[in-house]
Amino acid sequence: MQSTEHYRADAKASLWVALLAFVFAALALFEGRAGLTGGLALACGVCLLFVRLRQERDAVDLRRGLAEELERGRELLGRSAHRQALAVAHDVAERAQSARMQRAALELVAWCELQRGRPRAARDALSWLSESADPYCTAAVEDACGQSLWALHILERAARKRPLAREAMLFRIDLCARLRGVEAACALTLQQLARLQRDDAVKVLGFAQAAQITGGATLALAAALATPRETSA
Repeated sequence: MQSTEHYRADAKASLWVALLAFVFAALALFEGRAGLTGGLALACGVCLLFVRLRQERDAVDLRRGLAEELERGRELLGRSAHRQALAVAHDVAERAQSARMQRAALELVAWCELQRGRPRAARDALSWLSESADPYCTAAVEDACGQSLWALHILERAARKRPLAREAMLFRIDLCARLRGVEAACALTLQQLARLQRDDAVKVLGFAQAAQITGGATLALAAALATPRETSA
């Protein structure tokens, strides 16, 4: 408890320091006594002020125990307790101060609505987040709303910026198989083989073999899976 109080005091103190730095830099700039230095100090003061405000909002959410509440909501969703998880997610979204916590809560709302078979309600939840929503969640919602091609585009665009998580990559492969064919899915699986579990790739290959696909990507994936992966010593 003492460390928490110290953190709160430090956060408030640094916030006041940032605010005072901003005020002094603004006064110096408008009085014409600082020139470029004052302009830079003003810009730095603004950035520092916004950072401290964001950190303070994060601290408020932490003190309210919203992270634990959100984790409880995810556990409820994992047990298919959709209504209870949805209630928790809505409560966290309404009480959250930070953009990060609000985003996580609204994404949980979307997942709950998807599992309840209400993709339109899931899309409405994500509409509050604009471009900041998780691409996997957004793609799943768009696919459920019948916009599978747009969902694939969302994941492909996100993959160009940073590697996708395993669940998102598997969903991208599934979309690719449905929209571009199993051979294209095998090619994507082969390309991302290092980021997938072996069982994931084996399932894709098994689906291709069951469909009697014998293209180059399918054969290359089979050859890659036949070769044991090297393990570090």
